[in-house]
Amino acid sequence: MNRKAKIYTAFPSSGLFGSTQTYPLHHPDEKVLSNEEILNEIAQRCEDVEFVGTTAVESPEYTVANVQAQSQSLDGVLYFGSLPSELTELDLPIVAVYPLWGQWQQPFESYGGRVLTATLPVIPDASPATFSSRLETIAEKIRLLQVATNLKALRILCITDEPVLGLYEPTAYQTAKEGRETYEKKYLENLAALGAEIIVRPQDEMIARMEAASEAEASEVAGNWIAGAEAVRGTNEAQVKQSARLYLAMKEMLALYDANAITTEGYGVFMYHEGGTIPSQGLPSSQFCTDGVVATSETLIDSLLTQQLGLWMTGSTGFNGDYIVDTDNDKAYIGHCECPLNPYGDERRAPYVVRNLPQWPEDEQEKGGACVQVNLPVNEQVTVAKVSVHDKAMVLFSGTAVDGESLFPGWEDILCRTKLAIDVDAKKLFEHLDWQTFGNHRVAFYGEHKQAFMDLATLLGFGVVEANK
Repeated sequence: MNRKAKIYTAFPSSGLFGSTQTYPLHHPDEKVLSNEEILNEIAQRCEDVEFVGTTAVESPEYTVANVQAQSQSLDGVLYFGSLPSELTELDLPIVAVYPLWGQWQQPFESYGGRVLTATLPVIPDASPATFSSRLETIAEKIRLLQVATNLKALRILCITDEPVLGLYEPTAYQTAKEGRETYEKKYLENLAALGAEIIVRPQDEMIARMEAASEAEASEVAGNWIAGAEAVRGTNEAQVKQSARLYLAMKEMLALYDANAITTEGYGVFMYHEGGTIPSQGLPSSQFCTDGVVATSETLIDSLLTQQLGLWMTGSTGFNGDYIVDTDNDKAYIGHCECPLNPYGDERRAPYVVRNLPQWPEDEQEKGGACVQVNLPVNEQVTVAKVSVHDKAMVLFSGTAVDGESLFPGWEDILCRTKLAIDVDAKKLFEHLDWQTFGNHRVAFYGEHKQAFMDLATLLGFGVVEANK
């Protein structure tokens, strides 16, 4: 679903400047990079990017006029020099590179707005590794611009009878100030500005397709889930097969509506559907996420977008779940009943148990249908994020995944089946709790990705809250 980013590239200068031009007299064998060589080095590191413009020196006035004329077809700007203010006012994401030894630094600065900055000397560093690192830093920022561009190709299939955003989020806290109708209107306007689209379909359509699903295909999918599990507890093959039917229906609808991400109501809403209980989506969502397709339960569009951005950045959809801060224990907890089986986003798989949902007890038996308990890795760094499209904001923190069983007995039987305990400065997290902006879910990604998310937020024009700072 990648949409090739179209980036206008401009050079207001070339080579050395001022008294630096005497450098070749003293070091005739040392390299001074031309604009063509600089752009070629960067382009080699950036797939799915079309660099438009030329490497010829052009005046800032010429660049501004050109970008303004093409702004509707451009996804961003790569500018080698001090930015003219008129360029930043066009509200396009910009990567501004200071050409060290090619210009005086003044007035190059930290610009704010939707601008990321970097430095690249026209006389390469004495250390090839340092110079290569500079090029890679620029390429990383351009790849983040590509991530922002990908949103323009995102079609989200939302299965709900409460269009457009469903029942779980926005919560009552989020809509208290302006009401649901105004909140949703602003949300959809901001989402459209990012380029993404929501396609809403009723739950009855999904149910009809689920009931018509192939028995043989459902048996095969269910068999694969069971065969890959360490155990099956509290549920049975018949319930797993029902979830497999749901998976096939969701997969069919993704193809039918040319969508590339999906979210369903799930859990409590599924239980009370007037046509009868809908099978758990825990296993279907886990399978989709494992396969690199974001499938979020509870029509959590902000979580879905966070997962989608993370997938493009890290290769993993991350683990989305309800969020709790424990200040006495200096821990944060995230839990849900679905999770990718490959938390790193690659071929590595985490062990999992097929279980029943931990709700709806009847006669002291849990009757929630089949879901999954993924035993996530511990003693590794994780980055936790959540976007708010309505408020054009992002919240972030990082910490270390720890063993929940060492914190609470019967950890796996408390609330959600899959849970992550994170060692962090929880008092700082508590100070930054903002349920009104970010709802009650967060997404965890294995690895240190905080700076990348912050840079992406800048390109999107989102504010950033560093929750543990």
